[in-house]
Amino acid sequence: MPSNNPPLSDRRPHDLRSTLTKSKILEGARQVFLLNGYAGTSIDQIINQAGVSKGSIYHYFDSKDVLFNSLVAAEAERIARALPSIEQDDSDPCSALQQIGMAVLETLNNPVTTATLRLIMGALGRFPGLGEEFLRNSLGPTVNGIAAYLDVQATAGTLQIGNSRAAAEEFARRCLAHVMERVLVPHQPCLTEAECTAMVEDILRNCDIRWRDAVPHNGGACRPLR
Repeated sequence: MPSNNPPLSDRRPHDLRSTLTKSKILEGARQVFLLNGYAGTSIDQIINQAGVSKGSIYHYFDSKDVLFNSLVAAEAERIARALPSIEQDDSDPCSALQQIGMAVLETLNNPVTTATLRLIMGALGRFPGLGEEFLRNSLGPTVNGIAAYLDVQATAGTLQIGNSRAAAEEFARRCLAHVMERVLVPHQPCLTEAECTAMVEDILRNCDIRWRDAVPHNGGACRPLR
């Protein structure tokens, strides 16, 4: 029986065009939403910015709400991809946690990320659960990786910790807290490497993580917590 589906060679150009069109819409939406906020943005503004037809937008997104949430989801995915995985077999918890903390701070301090956080904060009245969902999808994989690492190190006797999951979540919360000032007060100068390092050390001191014989490979200032 003949198939009604087009040949694979015919579907691929269509799939590529579809992906490019959707990306173009999201990029146009990003620029308009970041400039005007959710309430100040209209579909017509996004159409003009993206250079697409109204039919194209409604083919991929049923409404402005759906488009906005899709943009936020794409931003969360971008952050999750940008963050490195903590090396589960790294036997130096001081070094491993410093590196992942620096990566989280650098990623969250990215101007695009801080602008996205500001956009989400402005839309929480309409989407009350959006912030929690964004953090779960952006920082969630990193939190899971840190918790698993802490469990491995606790089993090995390198760490003393009561609740690995709670400590990992606290670690992420404190990283985020350091970024929120920059969200609320834009156009601040970028953090230096020394400032990031000092912030991570402060975060570690307050996350109820205790380890033995922690001597960082790079000769930094991290110390065993007692």
